[in-house]
This record gives sequence, C-alpha cells and structure tokens, in this order.
Amino acid sequence: MSSYANRKRRDLSFTVGELVFLKLRPHRQQSVIRRINQKLAARFYGPFKILAKVGEVVYKLQLPKSSHIHPVFHVSLLKKAIGNYEVQGELPTDLEVSDDIE
Repeated sequence: MSSYANRKRRDLSFTVGELVFLKLRPHRQQSVIRRINQKLAARFYGPFKILAKVGEVVYKLQLPKSSHIHPVFHVSLLKKAIGNYEVQGELPTDLEVSDDIE
C-alpha cells in the first residue's frame, strides 16, 4: 500500500541561505496579502531566505515584519527559487511623468 502512496511524493531538502517561494492560501490568511478578489491572488509569494532547518522537513524563513504569520513552514509549502532574485530596495518616490503620447 505504501508504494502507491509514495509514488507522487518528492524528497525535497533545502540548504540554509537558499531562496524559496512560499505557497499560501490567501482566502484563509488575510494578514499576508489584502486583495479585493482572493481567488485571483498569487499562489506563491517570495522569494524568502531560509534562516534555519528546524526539523527534518520543517524550515524557518525570513519573512517581512508586516506579514504577522509564523515563520516556520513544512517543506510541502516551499518551492525552490530558480534564477537570480536580488532585493532591489525601495522604489523611487519622485517619478517624472510625461504628457507626450505618440
């Protein structure tokens, strides 16, 4: 019986310092993202940095202070971030808008 159950399971492991995306259910977790229509919210948020490996399949993430959720997640809720993701900093507040439309 266990061979049938284990067919679709993946053996995932991450290292400390790696970037991962976090799968959240925005219709249940209102503190993460506030949208008018929750069905159209993104499935994965991030990327977030892994701070520590708490257990065999549990990781602690570096979340923003405004998220108000617990930073420890099961490996099934994480997805490896492939590519170059760097924090750009804050967006400029004084943008010039031109009225010329061609």
